[in-house]
Amino acid sequence: MEQLNETLCDAANANKLKKTTMNKTFFLTTFILITSVVLGQEVKLMDNLLYPRLDSTYWNKDNQALNANYSKTANRCQTCVFQQTDTTRGRFCVNTSLGQVQLDTALHNFSPEKLVGKWEVINYGQFEVTDSILPDSKLYYRSSKILSERKDNNGYITFTEKRFKTSLIDNKEIPNKNIKYKILDGKFLTTKSLGGYCGATIIGITKEGYLIIDDHTYRTLALKGKYLIVKTSIRRMILKKSAAT
Repeated sequence: MEQLNETLCDAANANKLKKTTMNKTFFLTTFILITSVVLGQEVKLMDNLLYPRLDSTYWNKDNQALNANYSKTANRCQTCVFQQTDTTRGRFCVNTSLGQVQLDTALHNFSPEKLVGKWEVINYGQFEVTDSILPDSKLYYRSSKILSERKDNNGYITFTEKRFKTSLIDNKEIPNKNIKYKILDGKFLTTKSLGGYCGATIIGITKEGYLIIDDHTYRTLALKGKYLIVKTSIRRMILKKSAAT
C-alpha cells in the first residue's frame, strides 16, 4: 500500500511536468509523444522513446498501436504473474516486449550488416515510466525517473553474423555469454535456447549510428472506478561502434 500511495503521489505531481512535443511517426497512423535527440549531441538514456498521448480519448488507441507488432515467438520466454481480488486486478511481466513506452519504431529494420562488429557500451542504466488515470479525469498523468546509470567502464559486445559475445565489466544483472542470435521482425534480438529462438529484447540503431538494446518489465494495477496505473521499467544499453570495425 505504501508503494501504491507513492505511485499515486508521483502520478499527481507529474501533471506539473513540462509537456513534450507531438510528433508523427511513419509507422503509426496516430500522433504519439516522442523524445528526440538533438543533432550533434550524444544520445541520452531516455532518448528515442514513443509514448501514448495523455488525453484519455487517445491513450488506449495509441498504446495498442505501440504494441501492435507483439511477437508470440519473441515473447515465448516471457513470464507473467496475474493478481486479482474482488476489487483489483494486476499484472507483472518480465522478459516481455509489452510497455506503454517503446523504442522509436524508426530505429528498427536496419541492415544486418550494420550490426556486425565490436560495440562499446557507452551508457548502461534503468529507468521507469508510469502512466496513471484517476476518477473523473480526462487526462493521464505521467512520471518518469532514472533508477540507475553508468556512463563508463561498462565493457563491450561483439556481433558476428550469427553470434554475439558480451564482455561486460562488473555487471551482476547480465552474465557474459557467447550465444547464437537472430533478429526477429526487424526489432527483437532473440537468442538460441533449448526450444529454439526466443527473447523480447528490443534493438535499434539511430541515424547517428548508436545501437540501443532495451529489456522491459511491465506492471499494471487497476481498482475499478478508482484508478489505473501502468508502469514500464526499461533496462537499456547504448553502444557505439568501435572505429576499428
